[in-house]
Amino acid sequence: MKEKSNLQNGWDFSAHLLGADIAAKAGNLYVEQVNEAIEQLANEITSMKSNQSDAILGGFIAESWHARTFNVDAVAAGSHSRAWVDISGRINYGSVDIKTNFGADYSSKYLSNAKASAAAQAQYSAELGKPKYHGQERLVPVDQLEESVTSASRQTLRNENIRPELAESYRETAQHLTDRVKDGKGTESIPLSKKDSMEMARQVRNNEFSPENFGESLSTAIKNKYLLRQAAQAGVTTAAISAAFQLVPDLYKSVDYLIKTGQLDLQRMKSMGTKAISAGAEGFLRGSVSCSLYIACEKGILGEAFKGMNPTALGTVVAIVMETLKNSILVASNRMTPKQMGEAFADSLVISAGFAAGTKIGGMVGSALGIKLPGIGYLVGSLLGSTFAVAYNVGKRKLISFCIDSGFTAFGLVEQNYQLPDEVLADIGLDTIPVPRASVSRAEIPRASASYIVQKATFETVDIKMVKRGIISVNKVEYVLS
Repeated sequence: MKEKSNLQNGWDFSAHLLGADIAAKAGNLYVEQVNEAIEQLANEITSMKSNQSDAILGGFIAESWHARTFNVDAVAAGSHSRAWVDISGRINYGSVDIKTNFGADYSSKYLSNAKASAAAQAQYSAELGKPKYHGQERLVPVDQLEESVTSASRQTLRNENIRPELAESYRETAQHLTDRVKDGKGTESIPLSKKDSMEMARQVRNNEFSPENFGESLSTAIKNKYLLRQAAQAGVTTAAISAAFQLVPDLYKSVDYLIKTGQLDLQRMKSMGTKAISAGAEGFLRGSVSCSLYIACEKGILGEAFKGMNPTALGTVVAIVMETLKNSILVASNRMTPKQMGEAFADSLVISAGFAAGTKIGGMVGSALGIKLPGIGYLVGSLLGSTFAVAYNVGKRKLISFCIDSGFTAFGLVEQNYQLPDEVLADIGLDTIPVPRASVSRAEIPRASASYIVQKATFETVDIKMVKRGIISVNKVEYVLS
């Protein structure tokens, strides 16, 4: 039954590794999505290279900057809001420059000063009988926003009596002037000044442009609130997966018992419920820590050396560290000995190696069979991880047998007792004090033999045993005089 216990322990810890691995990979996928959005920003702006003046090219670049930086923020925030540049707006003067999927359209004007930008946004169309950009948000440089609002308000008062239609156009413009694209739910673009738009044009022309030069990078895009939200989502997913995997052996036994007896094992069901709560809570903690730690590494919070870390390796480290922390608490509360904690740490390292190998083998098996289920790798990984635990414990017993023969203590795994027998002490001239021992007589209790045979029913279920020959599973060896 010892091997069965080892297998169960191996499966449980493999489930811990699985949850941490999935969470770290969720963080990896999230980082890749944000990076992809930033790359799209860079590619779109660099592709706009032309011989136009800095002022004109900078105005076109500003449109792409606002649309793409909005999308970067949306991806980082987990929002479905998106914005894009309407190319037709560069041909048909007066049409929408930036479209969105949340109901807001934007007219963008990056002119030489605030008064000019406000006037361009407030143009009145006599043909339409309304402002050219009626119903649109009016986007201007961040360094011109305040003055543009003031200028539009002044023009409203100035034209109120002489040109009421133009006054109304300025009034609407003042109400809709903005320096960023935003969806009203917290997602927004990065404001851009007139000076920076022209600097972007120069850098694009000289092949020097990078979003990071103007404040857009992975580090700035993934805000702390986004990191915590992503970690919480990964924690919830990990909690569910960890609980499900850890309950698989118990669930199988419950079904097996139901088939054999036609009844549910209520005690086992109660135990499963308790285990599910505990596994879910631990899984959430492992998942959220793994995901947030991976994202923090990619953001550069822990230094450049930790960027590009393998998510599986990170998840494994988190699982081992948290398991060790839990065991250290058990040691502090006298529910585990330091030696047991050391053995558990060694076991977790071996199981982790088995799990890592298993997920790769499982992935290759799934690909070879044409199975489009990524979970096959985790299933095989958990199984190999648990069987590694069994193999390792058998090897550990053989190590103990070797220690018995050689006297090697294996770093404290086997405690050797070098106390000499009394006969040896007497032979070398050392006096010993005999300790008197009292002999206690025992009373014989008459026993009656049962005259009938009790029928026994054998319950068949899955059992795994390892044959052990010539190995005594003890951790203390004493020597006697032969």
